[in-house]
Amino acid sequence: MAHPVRIWTLPLSLALLAAGIASAQDPTSARVADVYVGTTNGVYLYHAHSNGALTAASGSPFSIEGTAVGSNHAHFFSQGPIYLHSYAVHSNGAIGAQTAQINTQNFSGSECGKAALAFLAHSGQDVYAQLQGDPNGGSDGSCVALQSFRVSSGGQFTFMAGSEFATEGQTGIGGSATDVKLTGSGNYGYSGTYDEECEVVTYRLKRESTGAMLLDDCGYLIHVPNTPSDWRWYPWYMTSDPTNHMAIGMIGESGSFGPCGDEGHLAQLGAFTVASDGSLTTTNTLDQMPTPKVFPDILNMSSSGQFLAVGGDTTLNAGDNGTQSTGLQVFHFNGAAPVTPYSKVLTTDPINEIHWDRNQHLYALSESTHKLYVYTVTSSSITAAPGSPYYIPSTPNALSIAPLMCGAPSSDGVRVCDPAGGSTVASPVLVEASATVSGTIARMELWVDGTKKYTTNSPQLDTTIGLAAGKHHFAVFAVNTAGQKWQNAVDATVK
Repeated sequence: MAHPVRIWTLPLSLALLAAGIASAQDPTSARVADVYVGTTNGVYLYHAHSNGALTAASGSPFSIEGTAVGSNHAHFFSQGPIYLHSYAVHSNGAIGAQTAQINTQNFSGSECGKAALAFLAHSGQDVYAQLQGDPNGGSDGSCVALQSFRVSSGGQFTFMAGSEFATEGQTGIGGSATDVKLTGSGNYGYSGTYDEECEVVTYRLKRESTGAMLLDDCGYLIHVPNTPSDWRWYPWYMTSDPTNHMAIGMIGESGSFGPCGDEGHLAQLGAFTVASDGSLTTTNTLDQMPTPKVFPDILNMSSSGQFLAVGGDTTLNAGDNGTQSTGLQVFHFNGAAPVTPYSKVLTTDPINEIHWDRNQHLYALSESTHKLYVYTVTSSSITAAPGSPYYIPSTPNALSIAPLMCGAPSSDGVRVCDPAGGSTVASPVLVEASATVSGTIARMELWVDGTKKYTTNSPQLDTTIGLAAGKHHFAVFAVNTAGQKWQNAVDATVK
């Protein structure tokens, strides 16, 4: 049979598209998230409203160095081939002056090349930079490394550790870069490659108590029950739910992967459980893993963990087994149970990035068409937001979402939005809080039943905590750089 061939889709004519694309609409509801679209001309900021409509923020596009990474509400981050940068973020989400930068080539891991991409930890306190490629300018690198940096309340970077986690020729989860995908807890990360002999390798990284991500294990870590003994599974892309499950888009190959495989197969979607030691297991069998109509170049999970968005910017031709196209599709995610279909293909435009906010809004960026799609996704419907798709004036190359989880109090203090006092909630418990402080915020802390569970240097706290059934006390503290402290607390029952 024919081997799988990835076919790159040509960009559509922007002149033909521009006439039919809606611009940002006036809001009819409250601001719920800040949407950052990185482009070749700077970062465009849009305010997302509860009905999904976007309005352009004054001052866009904002000038940054390198490629946009994202915001932790206190700072916005960007990554160039040499430096990581941080910028102040104003209350309306606008990107201000640069606060710090750090040279990634001054630390261990730089022997693997320049910074290929960077991403934030779930807490927003740590930034991870992935370095790869020939440091002398060639196209083939001999290794891939992950550098870990802690971010201070003032936006300064402190190097924690570097860890090499891939060798030889490789393609990783997410395409050309060995893109690490974190679990819901952020305690583990995974990436996948195949080497020059077409052997499948999955890398597992573990988050240390310092926040550094270090190589923990590697090898053939993805197994699916009841598949032929000569099959190998290549994890093309991963994403996590808020707890301990991962959705993995993967290709099964007989013999060995990709160019050495005996026959081509379409990519399928599996649900895996992350054990306490980071191992991945699944009870999904081959016939229980759905085959999306679009090739899973990128996956992203809704904040509730109920919906899985699948985007593709390439086409997979698996010969007699069929073809998967570019586009966007939504599935139901059911924890450890098999993934189940939900939507038809929502658009056939190539999709390069997908994100969600906490108000059931799905954002999908098509770089070649300059379009940003926005949908409201519920258990009963998927509806395009007013004005969607939105036309991006410059060529986009990055998308990030900063949800506004909890409105800040009008005077100094702490507001706890979730869980509500006296409520009954399920585990893991979503905890959202916001602070207004005199001076500069140093950190916010979450204490549950007298034990510190989480810390962030942002004025907005957003995390999920696994708790046993029963009544619990949630206390949130805000501390400024002068050591002044404000607090608020609620009691809630976990069912």
